[in-house]
Amino acid sequence: MLANFALGVTSATTVAAGTCAYRLFRQTRTDPLTGLGNRAALVAAFNRARRFSRGQLAVALGDMNGFKAFNDTHGHRFGDRVLIEVGAVLKHMAFRGEVPVRLHGDEFAVLIPWVVSADDAERRTREFQAAVSTIDEIDGQPVEVSMALGVMTAPADTAQLSALLGSADDRMYGDKHTTKHHTDRVGVVA
Repeated sequence: MLANFALGVTSATTVAAGTCAYRLFRQTRTDPLTGLGNRAALVAAFNRARRFSRGQLAVALGDMNGFKAFNDTHGHRFGDRVLIEVGAVLKHMAFRGEVPVRLHGDEFAVLIPWVVSADDAERRTREFQAAVSTIDEIDGQPVEVSMALGVMTAPADTAQLSALLGSADDRMYGDKHTTKHHTDRVGVVA
């Protein structure tokens, strides 16, 4: 009887330790605000995609246009709600295998594995961008939300995440410049 009790305690302890370890592992790869993955999750997903992809993969990088206006007008909690909503939209839009992450602040990235071409990656990136722009209300407050995005593709067998992120960042700033000239006002709607 004592042996059965000891076995039960050992089993329960093992399960509890495993559960705790899994939670800690998830916490190290999850953005606490949005629930999306973080940079560590992006690196892990990128490395997996490189191993299993025979074609090209893409990384889209973006940040919010006019995000400072949300914080300045309604405070940081409101800005956090905007980020949470953007994260939810990116997660909802992601196909199986695509990994949206929040890198920091108002900067997000999406790993788009198994793309056919650079045009395919560009089209998919614009779909994410269009979905984010459909956010028109946060906590009953009318808003205009938009995101500048840049994307870069490379053959999976030679792709380097840092190089893709750097090139996508350059393209994102080009998109931000173009968006700035085509958008009268981004941020809080009066």
